[in-house]
Amino acid sequence: MNDFINENDVINIDIRKIGINGEGIGYYQQLAIFVDYALPNENVDVRITKIFNNRAVGKVVKIHTKSEFRETPFCPIYEKCGGCQLQHLNYNQTLIEKRQLILDSFDRYISFKVPRHLVNDTIGAENPKFYRNKASLPVENKKRNEIGMYQSNSHKFVALDECPVQSKDINRILKTILKLMNTFKVDGFDPKFNKGYVKSLVVRVSEKLREAQVTFILFNDSKYLPNLVEQLVKEEQMIKSVFKVISKPTKKNPFFSDKPIKLFGKDTINEQLNDYVFDLKPEAFFQLNGSQADKFYLKMKELAKLEKHEVAVDAYAGVAPVSHYIANDCKKVYAIELNESSCESAKLSLKENGIDNVVVLQSDFNRALSGLKETQIDVMFFDPPRTGLGEETIELIFKFKPNRLIYGSCNPSTLAKDLAVLLNDYVLVETQPLDMFPYTSLVESVSLLHKK
Repeated sequence: MNDFINENDVINIDIRKIGINGEGIGYYQQLAIFVDYALPNENVDVRITKIFNNRAVGKVVKIHTKSEFRETPFCPIYEKCGGCQLQHLNYNQTLIEKRQLILDSFDRYISFKVPRHLVNDTIGAENPKFYRNKASLPVENKKRNEIGMYQSNSHKFVALDECPVQSKDINRILKTILKLMNTFKVDGFDPKFNKGYVKSLVVRVSEKLREAQVTFILFNDSKYLPNLVEQLVKEEQMIKSVFKVISKPTKKNPFFSDKPIKLFGKDTINEQLNDYVFDLKPEAFFQLNGSQADKFYLKMKELAKLEKHEVAVDAYAGVAPVSHYIANDCKKVYAIELNESSCESAKLSLKENGIDNVVVLQSDFNRALSGLKETQIDVMFFDPPRTGLGEETIELIFKFKPNRLIYGSCNPSTLAKDLAVLLNDYVLVETQPLDMFPYTSLVESVSLLHKK
């Protein structure tokens, strides 16, 4: 055990790099010390708060040498909220650090040194603020109704007035809803007394087509909610659909634990990316940053270099944006997605865009490919969750042996772990980092692999 260090000790360390969660990392007698809001090349005094076998966690007490890239956070509740991790770092420098996080992950998990030139410079956002097109935020009523966030790694509710990385339209709509909740006495959930109505609010807006969708996640239904909704759509004419979901609050419950019930308007709202129109149901997954998502899918398309005779698989397809982008370049696409609502949205969007060579398969990857075992698949596209591809999916890739893999990743660690196995049969040609979530520690990338 690390008997040379104790909780509440104050130590002095140099911060060497940024970790996967945005924290600064330094070393004390070869033990890694993780320090929130510390930056590389800073010398800091740190108070130790937790000690583990292979690391310790601490808080900055004093900065002796300040990074030239340190900036004042623009959000008044930045450190309380924890939704962003890198507002204290110059934005252009975050792009450099995010590329480095991918290189560090490759060095850690891949047995050989991946050439540095294979990882490109990070593609940044022209507008790194007010970019999130969807908010899923808790609502509480202790002394008054408030919208907020739960503090990182806790159940502590932090009220917010508006969020500077969230769409201005969403910020405005949320304020209107909060005002009307007070007017119509449709109170937020009170966790102390286990009472109230609105547990969470989900608001999605389309940046290009100027439509909004609101979903009330309810602990209890309210007879006054229809009156609130009637007034809401009068005041916020951007709102084209409103839903409710009755959802008892438990730790395991997702937002959409029950099927949404429409209260007003259309079944979907529409968003446009690269001339494609997408029909979005409340539960359907869609990238939270439209302008960066467009660059992401265009990069996938560019790296694939599809030919008209080729057949592609779009795995973890969601509402099938990748399929939309590549359909015109190849013979056929099989879009594989498990979520029913996303599949329905994908089919609606493909039909609306006149795309007839994409087959949507509501299935997991394993079952879908078992039905395609007689099909020659030339290229596979992946955009998996943060857990990555995993062993079973990689085994199926080796079985089908497509010529090329396009791997969209949102987690450098799981990307590197998957590549460590894939590179037995494939060669890494290029990895392109992209900043989908400015001022957070999240790192997106697209990698191209060729079969050996």
